[in-house]
Amino acid sequence: MKKFILLLLITLTILFSCGSDKNNPCYSENKRLEKEPSILGMDISHFQNDINWEDIKEDGVNFVFIKASESTHYKDPNFKKNHAAAQSECIYRGAYHFYETGKDPEKQARNFIEAVGKLVPGDLPPVLDLEELGIKTQVDKETYQKNTLLWLKIVEKELGVTPIIYSDPSFGDKYLDHPDFNKYQLWVAEYTKTSPKVPEVWKNKGWLIWQRTDRKQLEGMKEKVDYDIFNGDAKKFKKLLKK
Repeated sequence: MKKFILLLLITLTILFSCGSDKNNPCYSENKRLEKEPSILGMDISHFQNDINWEDIKEDGVNFVFIKASESTHYKDPNFKKNHAAAQSECIYRGAYHFYETGKDPEKQARNFIEAVGKLVPGDLPPVLDLEELGIKTQVDKETYQKNTLLWLKIVEKELGVTPIIYSDPSFGDKYLDHPDFNKYQLWVAEYTKTSPKVPEVWKNKGWLIWQRTDRKQLEGMKEKVDYDIFNGDAKKFKKLLKK
């Protein structure tokens, strides 16, 4: 009898789970992802205006990273609107912070956390944008590494998700050669038609996301946009998502 009751409970749980999944408004989009030959994305900020999110989905965009914050005080005025719009169209979304030297890394992390709030189901891991344009004041490599690693640790602890690092090969080799960066997945920016190079720290690990161009024209917006591809299938992609 106990075995029968246990089997019945398991069966009901499976049936309930399947039914609730089909009742999910994003069920069809989740199934579509499994059929996509490539999982494609874009990244945006307040510089992209008048986004038609229905058209963006028709453009084949599966995910979007949205700028949330920069430095210690700036919060992107369009972040919440863009996040809500992407969520309503069942497009997977994540948030990124543009890091600046000369500013307190802990305050930068707190600024990002305030801008993002809590992660919700379907959200991608947070991203730290590390690039040459963020070198606003002169800094030695050791200080830069110490401060950016502190940002990553704070955000991971507060949001409960391991962040992703965005960078390009040359900047990565110049500033991100500390082995601790290898803990984090890499979103690499390199505008080439062939496979991207990766900084030496990620030589064995490889890249997770590749920003292939910053000049992609989509039907859903007037401005050209950064365009990305995910390195893997739907199963691997879904492991990244907030449950």
